Amino acid sequence: MSDLQKFSLSLSKKIEDAKDIAIISHVSPDGDNLGSLEGMYGYLESTGKDFTYIGNDSVPADFAFLPSTKHRIDIDTLQGKVFDLVITLDSSDIHRFGKAGEAIVQSAKCTANIDHHLSNTLYGDLNYVVPTATSTGEVLFTVLESLDAPFTVNMATGLYTAISTDTGSFQYDSVNGNTHRIIAKLYDYGCDHNIVVQSVYQSRSREKLALMTRVLSRIEFLADGKVAMAACTLEDLKKSGAPSEDTEGIVEQIRNIEGVEMAIFLKEKEDEVKLSFRSKSYLNCTEFAGAFGGGGHIRASGASASMTLSEVEEKIKKLLEEKMELIRS
Repeated sequence: MSDLQKFSLSLSKKIEDAKDIAIISHVSPDGDNLGSLEGMYGYLESTGKDFTYIGNDSVPADFAFLPSTKHRIDIDTLQGKVFDLVITLDSSDIHRFGKAGEAIVQSAKCTANIDHHLSNTLYGDLNYVVPTATSTGEVLFTVLESLDAPFTVNMATGLYTAISTDTGSFQYDSVNGNTHRIIAKLYDYGCDHNIVVQSVYQSRSREKLALMTRVLSRIEFLADGKVAMAACTLEDLKKSGAPSEDTEGIVEQIRNIEGVEMAIFLKEKEDEVKLSFRSKSYLNCTEFAGAFGGGGHIRASGASASMTLSEVEEKIKKLLEEKMELIRS
């Protein structure tokens, strides 16, 4: 029996036996997280079991088209609640859920962890993590197939969203024939390609455009132009009127500049700085994110630093100097 079959059988039994089930998003939810949750939401609906969709952060406007996002229950109303089963998706460690979410996951009688991050800490009682997969959406698709899930249009659209967004619209080198075979099946299940394209890729607000203009106008080219870095300050968000989640996608815009191998995007918050790293072909982003205690994938990694923006920028420049031989290769 394969690991997939073992996990699916165990998960099915846990769902059958549980009275109180929850699925939970991580903080700063993205397309892979929310799209995968759409898929799991649909599957749990098909079982007839009662369950709770826990939301512990706002949903970016780009993904508000996903029907399940309308049914999220604010985590603040669930303090002290103990679930028989909590299913997590696209979350490499329990800290991804924030303090309130972490408490819910830790107190659950059973946690099922489905993910694709190499850095996953296997914090679940049941774990199915496939680091070679492009996305959690891809991993979840195989789980749902193993469970003989009756795929609905909403489930297919959610999983398409998950895979499309976490592959940079199928640009990353993790994409292979199996990825496209899964996408073909999602089309067969009726996924709404048009609503994903229009909502995620063709609906940029004026506020987001203003924010991107401010940030991109300050790009700094480093390491002989092989690295490009830009930062979003709290003042940028205030001046543009854009919500915090509108910083999504900026790092990819920086990476897409001709001659740039790696993009670094810094996002200033009240008490920390969020770092995002993206590379094109040969630099391993985890080596750079790891210097700040972060991780992720070879071509896409992130970290958080309890430092000022200027301190982070200075540390990055020193790090780039140390790795110049690698960057020039």
